[in-house]
Amino acid sequence: MKVVGIVGSPRAESNTEILVQKVLEGAKSKGAEVEIFKINDMNINWCQGCFYCQQYGECKQKDDMQLIYKAIKSADALVIGTPIYMGHVTAQTKTFLDRLLAMINVFKGDSALKGKNLAIIYSQGRGNDGETVLKELGTRLSNFGMKFVGIVGGNGLNEPGAVKKKEDLLKAAYQLGTRIV
Repeated sequence: MKVVGIVGSPRAESNTEILVQKVLEGAKSKGAEVEIFKINDMNINWCQGCFYCQQYGECKQKDDMQLIYKAIKSADALVIGTPIYMGHVTAQTKTFLDRLLAMINVFKGDSALKGKNLAIIYSQGRGNDGETVLKELGTRLSNFGMKFVGIVGGNGLNEPGAVKKKEDLLKAAYQLGTRIV
C-alpha cells in the first residue's frame, strides 16, 4: 500500500501540511509507504489546455509534475491538502488539480485515478465554507473513479501552527489516515 500526500499551501510547515502529515502518519501506522509533495517548493507549470495529454496519454510539459504523476500512478491512495483562500483552494492546489487532466482521458472515459482512495484536508482562517468547497472537489474526483474516503479540516487556523492546539483535528486526521489504507 502506498499513499501520496499533496500539500497545496504556500507556507512552510503550515497548518495544512501538519494535517497532511498526520494523515500520512495514520497510514504509516497501518503499514503504508508514504510520500509527500509540497507544490509550492516544486517547479510546476500551469496547464496549457493543449490536450496533448488526451491524444498521447501524457503531459507535454516536462516539469516536476512528472514526479507526481509517477508517484500517483504507483499509489493506492491520495491525500490532497489545501488552505482555503478567497473561498477556494490555493493557486498551487488549483495548478496541481488542472494538471491531473493528463491522468484522465475525457474522450475515452479512462482514468489512471480509478480505484484510488482519496482523502482531503483543509485549513481555513476566517469563513466556514472550506468543507463545502472541498466536498465538491471530492465529488468531482469521484467522477474519475476515485473512492472519497473522507475530509478533515477546520476554521480559525490563520496563525501558523494553530492546528497543533486542536487535538480533535489532529486525531481526526490520523484516524483518516488509518482508514485510507
